[in-house]
Amino acid sequence: MDNNPVAKAANEAEHDDELNIQDYLRTLPKSVKSRVCALKKLQLEVINIESEFYNKIHELEMEFAPRFDSLYSKRKQIVTGEYEPSAEECDVPIIFGLPAETLNDESDPEPPEPIKGIPDFWLTLLKEVDNIGSMIQEHDEPILRHLIDICVELKSNPNEFSLFFHFKPNEYFEQTVLEKKYTIRMTPIENDPFSYDGPIVTKSLGFWKEGKNVTQTTIKKKQKKGNNAGKFISKVVKADSFFNFFDPVEINKDLGMGCELDDDEREMVEADFEIGQLFRDQVIPRAVLFYTGEIVDDGLLDQFEGEEDEDEVILNKI
Repeated sequence: MDNNPVAKAANEAEHDDELNIQDYLRTLPKSVKSRVCALKKLQLEVINIESEFYNKIHELEMEFAPRFDSLYSKRKQIVTGEYEPSAEECDVPIIFGLPAETLNDESDPEPPEPIKGIPDFWLTLLKEVDNIGSMIQEHDEPILRHLIDICVELKSNPNEFSLFFHFKPNEYFEQTVLEKKYTIRMTPIENDPFSYDGPIVTKSLGFWKEGKNVTQTTIKKKQKKGNNAGKFISKVVKADSFFNFFDPVEINKDLGMGCELDDDEREMVEADFEIGQLFRDQVIPRAVLFYTGEIVDDGLLDQFEGEEDEDEVILNKI
């Protein structure tokens, strides 16, 4: 007969579907509980060091941001046709490792009218990003053809980043820039240091021109009960669209650091934040590689992400 109290507790948990983790911990000997508490205290030290570490990373990102932004600004000028690159600036292959003649098509000469910049640059590359391309619906494409740039802005105190989507003046939006902001807690909450309930997300409000909102559709529904039974009423419902990205689900009107989320809310916040990180860490820095198809799936993305991005995921769950 096994007299080991820990093994006994584990055995009871294994054979009792109703026994949850708290029941299991309750059955542990006092000496083992004390050692678990010691591990928790060590974990607090780990979290505090991680917090310091990731704040340093954020400071470093802030320091290098102007240098990246300068290059992204030139990219925007080339994409929009504001700047024509010199021959020297074009002296790399369009796809490394692929002979230039492979992509030359003599039957497709330059059109009579000169092409300005790179048409549909952002629409084309966004459709190549697995987790983003699946969000783009057919009715989104005419709108995304007006997209001329996506950029990110980092801030401290609080630590946050904003994604800015720049559009040419068009018939869909009241303004030409849409913003999506994420505020991230990088330090543990004093009274609940092990919890993390996701970033605070700020939506873009009221940017659609009248009758142009593709995130909504009107359906007719037949009334089954009441005085209007048998009659049809119109109802506005949410439609699938890339632009739902700018209208995240309201988690809490008084949302603040340390608020508690239920499982569904947490899942929605985390999914939204993953897309935000994908824009910030992959799409914006490597836009042309998505455009040329050199980054085409999660496997190739993983080659770029490496261990540093794994650390960053941990950061956002402190």
